[in-house]
Amino acid sequence: MKKNMLGVIGCGNMGGAIVRGLILKGIILPETILLNDKEPEKSAKLSKETGCGTMDLAGIIAVSDKIVLAVKPQDSNALFEIIGSGLIDQTVISIMAGVKIKTIKKKVGKDVSVVRAMPNLGALIYESMTGIAFGDKEHDREGVKKIFSGIGDVVEVDEASMDAVTAVSGSGPAYFFYLARSMIRAALDMGLDKDIAERLVRKTLFGASKFLVENPDDTDELIKKVASKGGTTEAALDVFDAKNLEKVIVNAIVRAKERSRELSEE
Repeated sequence: MKKNMLGVIGCGNMGGAIVRGLILKGIILPETILLNDKEPEKSAKLSKETGCGTMDLAGIIAVSDKIVLAVKPQDSNALFEIIGSGLIDQTVISIMAGVKIKTIKKKVGKDVSVVRAMPNLGALIYESMTGIAFGDKEHDREGVKKIFSGIGDVVEVDEASMDAVTAVSGSGPAYFFYLARSMIRAALDMGLDKDIAERLVRKTLFGASKFLVENPDDTDELIKKVASKGGTTEAALDVFDAKNLEKVIVNAIVRAKERSRELSEE
């Protein structure tokens, strides 16, 4: 008989962040969370840290109402073969990029309740932005959203938008780090010491990010707050515009979306 348990399969960075966030914020008690990982030392370590239990896959499927699949897509086929027979009316919550709800149902061989979620790297500091898409069956929507509220903010989208969510938000931190790396290299080229360059860029981007989140103005207005007419910032922005940097960024993110769609078809 199933109990009110949450199973988390995959105890790496993202699975671990979800578990820690749930416990840190008091959303779910550790004694109601069960862990499993193909590398037992990972689930054992997370269990020792958080107080959650560990269990084999068959046991987790038997007693859990919700099951988070925090595994890599390439590891999913073997996993689905193991858990498919035990699924009845549990909710399967997948954070696997590019794996569609219909694909999961096909692989487990049942019309089970499936939810897709796409958190990002911010989960590791409980500042994720997670997109969630629900399937066509009944779901405990608020219960699912609460799971991801432990690692940050949540937005609900239809599944057709999940490739865009992946491209913008899932991959987004890497674009930000790319900008940081470019700024640091420019600082070094201009003769600044590495430590000073790192501090200038990291703190500048942190402050700008915080201001962006907390200020209601749109991005055009925010740019105007920094770029005075004929000033240094405008000179830099003119170069961006001359090189059509915005188009490059848009095209890159569209390509990320296309790749997410390709992965779902492979």
